[in-house]
Amino acid sequence: MENNIFNVAVLGAGNIGSAVIARLMDLDKGIVGLNVKKVLVKDKDKKRDISSDIITNNFDDILNDDSINLVIEVLGGVDPGKEYISALLEKGKAVITANKDIIADAGVDLIQKAKENNACLYFEAAVAAGIPVLKPLIESLRGEELSKVLGIINGTSNYMLTAMEEGSTYEDALSTAQELGYAEPDPTNDVEGLDAKYKAVILSLLCFGVSPSSDELFTDGISGITKEDFEWAARLGKTIKLVAQIDNKNGFNARVHPVLIDTKHPLAAIRGALNAVVVEGENINQLVFSGPGAGAEPTASAIIGDVLSACHQLNSDQTNWYPLREFKGEMKSFEDVQSSMFIRLSVSDEPGVLAKISGTFGENNVSIESVIQEGRGDKAELVLVTHEAPEKDIKNSIDQISALDSVTTVTSTLRVYV
Repeated sequence: MENNIFNVAVLGAGNIGSAVIARLMDLDKGIVGLNVKKVLVKDKDKKRDISSDIITNNFDDILNDDSINLVIEVLGGVDPGKEYISALLEKGKAVITANKDIIADAGVDLIQKAKENNACLYFEAAVAAGIPVLKPLIESLRGEELSKVLGIINGTSNYMLTAMEEGSTYEDALSTAQELGYAEPDPTNDVEGLDAKYKAVILSLLCFGVSPSSDELFTDGISGITKEDFEWAARLGKTIKLVAQIDNKNGFNARVHPVLIDTKHPLAAIRGALNAVVVEGENINQLVFSGPGAGAEPTASAIIGDVLSACHQLNSDQTNWYPLREFKGEMKSFEDVQSSMFIRLSVSDEPGVLAKISGTFGENNVSIESVIQEGRGDKAELVLVTHEAPEKDIKNSIDQISALDSVTTVTSTLRVYV
């Protein structure tokens, strides 16, 4: 820090990096004095609205400049950002990142490195962009025992599901999301739940002290959802959302998948590209954080919030981290998670079909809550909702039912949030 001015470097000058730099340049000096000293890019010769005097393509220019107090990483991807962040923390510099991939992959190690070097590490924008949810989890709620966290934490999939609820097909919803810039040309990370999965890993670490592996965190996306599923959801007083669910009741489990959720639940009201995180605990009951969860400007807003926190913390020469939560309890595999399932079947219109299906569920210790049968002949359809049962028993039931001669197809399966 020079004359109460904090020198800042930015790694990356893409959409988010450019938005961050613009915000830093325009920030009210009455709040904090900032000087953008360096911006790291791949191509120095590319035309940008940034002074060439501060452009560099050499990371060492930033790492070895002792006058730089604070570095913002917005490169995207795991490498080389992870190595850069680690090296900066070892130098005692404060680091801010919006990179969920890095924190999901190496969050525990990087936080430990920050603590060992009395450095600061912030990543508010890594989970829900413009929603200030991580700082309350890290600080304000650190003394609370949390029991459950739910989240709509991918704006693209939520935009698409909202469009489908309003009558669009999956294909039309995806096409519009791509035209608006919500979805990438290859939308796999968003529509198959992978983006939400990485964010669920971060929430698991901060809320329960667990960093589940990819194999431990069951993930299912929205590519199989249809307009007909939404029509049935509406008939049942529900809607469909892609939800990250993390709980530590009778064993810890984190998972990401679509759910049928009651229209009165707070998450049902989260529409378009908005995100929301619901946190539950004995002393706090239920807290809901919601707002814009994607886009350059909301992400930049979260980063600027971290910049202000970091500048305040830098004056204390201490890390910003309390000890991470210590995991209490046991891990629960997904196959042991209790779920209620919505199942839609195309069946033969003949006597005894329902009895065979009900018998199969009974043999697997799965009870049926409700049954609706519609249509005749080749268009006969059976819709069932089960009571809660272990995932492995429900899966076995569905596998056996699909093999029955009287069942043409298992058209749809969706978990019901209870």
